Amino acid sequence: MRFTEANFSDLYSGVIRMKSILAKTIAFSTSAACISMVSLTVAVPVQAASFSTFSFQTNVTATPINDPTGRLLNDSTRDVRLDSLEFHGKTISNFEVVKQGNILQNDTYTLADGGVFGILNSGRGPNTQYDNLVVEGPSKPNPTAQNIVDSLGNLNLNSILVTRENANKASIEVYFANPVNTFFFWERGGTAGGTVAGDSDLLVEALDDNNAVIASYKILRQNYTKADYNISTVVEPIVNNGPFNIGSIGITLDRTTTRTLRLTSSNNNGLIPNIPNDNGPDFKVVAANVETVPEPTTFMSLLLVSSMGMVLKRQKKVIG
Repeated sequence: MRFTEANFSDLYSGVIRMKSILAKTIAFSTSAACISMVSLTVAVPVQAASFSTFSFQTNVTATPINDPTGRLLNDSTRDVRLDSLEFHGKTISNFEVVKQGNILQNDTYTLADGGVFGILNSGRGPNTQYDNLVVEGPSKPNPTAQNIVDSLGNLNLNSILVTRENANKASIEVYFANPVNTFFFWERGGTAGGTVAGDSDLLVEALDDNNAVIASYKILRQNYTKADYNISTVVEPIVNNGPFNIGSIGITLDRTTTRTLRLTSSNNNGLIPNIPNDNGPDFKVVAANVETVPEPTTFMSLLLVSSMGMVLKRQKKVIG
């Protein structure tokens, strides 16, 4: 074939068109690979947050007592100071305590003398106010939101919230100053020296900053293990009893943190059929931010993204 200026111009135009087609093909392939990578990443399920449970050892300072029967481990009427916790090879001594509170529901009942009380109360050991070991909260029925904070916002394990069994429901929200992922609960349980650790149930819900529930767990009475100290409780004028065993349980919020817990017990008087009777939980809660190991699905997602990145880099080198 004999090349003329016109033929050369046509050939040059054809090369330009081929180059353009090749560039578009490469761009499409790269985009498709990127889409595949995104699809692959999305294919790994994004799970909602959840709670996992664990047991722990409670280390306290408390007033010793001479009890030849072996039932009592300490003077149950005085301060019980939380010093540290041990679990999974960790020792935790830096705690977050409740800084704010909100009472959502506190169902009431009426005594024979006409007094009206809510089933939620602030309780403490009968002699804690005479013990200078650690600050305690009030002894008060019909507590305010601030009373809730005063009862929970300290490291005195003989300063608790008491739920009576005279009406249906009690529900509160408690707030921590900083985001946390691990929560430690203690429940006033069976008779001192007996086998029962906890005797009530409590629904725990973690909330996000928009007040939406991101995880929930129902602590059942059989989930508690004995914490190896005792308390007695007074709420004037309606409660003065003890000593009791204490049960404990830890729950960890996986893959996220929260500042807010909603704590609810229902059918405490057992009058609603076909609904569990939570039996009036008497509890304490503190929190901490504990380093956790990433879930296996997290490692898999990172591995997939890393692998796809290497494939794309190799493809670009070959094409180039």
